[in-house]
Amino acid sequence: MPTRIAAVALAIPLAMFVALLWIPGLDKSWGTSSFHFYVVSAATLLSAAACLILIVSARTIRETRIMFLALAYFALAVFFAVHGLGTPGFIFDEAYASLGRSPWLATLAAGFFAMLSVITIPALSHHTRLRTPEAIFAVSAGATCAYFIISMLSPNWLADFPTQKEWFQHLLTVVTISMLLFAAWRYFQSYLFARLPGQLAVAVGLVFLAEAQISLDFGVFWQYSWWLYHGLFLVSFATVLGGWTWEVVRAREGSAIADGLAMRDALTQLNRGRPNDLVALADQIENHDLETFKHTDRVAAFAYAIGRELGFNASRLRDLVLAAQMHDVGKIGLPYYILTKPGPLTEDEWAHIRQHPGKGFDILSRMNNMLPIAVVIRHHHERFDGTGYPDGAEGETIPLDARIISVADTFDALTSERPYRPAMTVEQAVIELRKVAGSQLDPKLVTVVTRLIENGTLRARQNPPVPEIETLSEAV
Repeated sequence: MPTRIAAVALAIPLAMFVALLWIPGLDKSWGTSSFHFYVVSAATLLSAAACLILIVSARTIRETRIMFLALAYFALAVFFAVHGLGTPGFIFDEAYASLGRSPWLATLAAGFFAMLSVITIPALSHHTRLRTPEAIFAVSAGATCAYFIISMLSPNWLADFPTQKEWFQHLLTVVTISMLLFAAWRYFQSYLFARLPGQLAVAVGLVFLAEAQISLDFGVFWQYSWWLYHGLFLVSFATVLGGWTWEVVRAREGSAIADGLAMRDALTQLNRGRPNDLVALADQIENHDLETFKHTDRVAAFAYAIGRELGFNASRLRDLVLAAQMHDVGKIGLPYYILTKPGPLTEDEWAHIRQHPGKGFDILSRMNNMLPIAVVIRHHHERFDGTGYPDGAEGETIPLDARIISVADTFDALTSERPYRPAMTVEQAVIELRKVAGSQLDPKLVTVVTRLIENGTLRARQNPPVPEIETLSEAV
């Protein structure tokens, strides 16, 4: 439903613009300098607010997606501020070059930084002691501010910049729209992966800016078709801020905005044969709760030990380890307050939690060659007696790998400390495992786990090393 609403909202301005150009009688002259100043000022403030919210909500500016997206909105705010302040009758008595050139530079800069926010730059994707991201942000912001100062002190300094030439306008439009739509598509892909409203809002906002560029290029000066691009700037920023507000209300945490946008396009990367990127994304889920930190790594290591005890070959172990590391990937997009709630969950909150195996299945089943692992993830919360979810599968109809992960997950949960209870000892955990053998867990696998505990293979909360996925694949 949200995607349909977005599609309709994006189609309306285009239909209006086509109608204005197709029926010239509709495209009438309208507006005053004062109205122009206030509309542009409102758009400037909204764009500045978007930049500020991103910076405040970010855990670190070293996350390149957040850094470049913040720069996109900062550039929009500053360049459009020059456009507004250049309106004749306020600071200046006549229209100087900076007034007409700034809107073109605003969307061009925004498209450039938005594009950088969705591509991987190897030199910036690795954490080093170098403060390169901070330096890039400072230099870019400084250059943008320098543009503002120069434009205010010498408003005609861009007189030779050829935006008045039709061919150059069309060239800028093609370049700008290409960058904006590329960035919008990548954010939309992220939305399809995690279904976070903030991601969709950014994607839609960028498309609105692309539509504004069309109006800027082909609209008739001081007529409705030209005013449309001012309105689209306002709508773009309002859409982004509205989506982010929804994100915060939904998640009950301000950092949810930046966290959602920072998710890498793991779906695309995995389809290129890079499962470790998706594993890293799964880690991001639990990083919000230090009490469960590295839970997935321990479950994967425990599952590997069980699989090896059962005689799995290297290829089978590889799939088991990957499924174990990804077993909670469906929790992506769940409100953080549910994932970190210290007390009992309400029935409505449990309803959200119970959706994550099915959502995990949906995510992985769209990926190349991942359907077998997706099936395992779907069933890791089934119970041996058939009272689990989402399908109520029972006994050996539950995939063996899912039953293994269920045992490993339960053992780690019992021996891990939670805000609402202390960690059990290994001996207490074994007693609990035996209690639920045949009801929740496969009794044969409980016997295997008990044997591994007794011979010292499994130890609680030791963060055992997880077998490298690539190493296992090489052994096949």
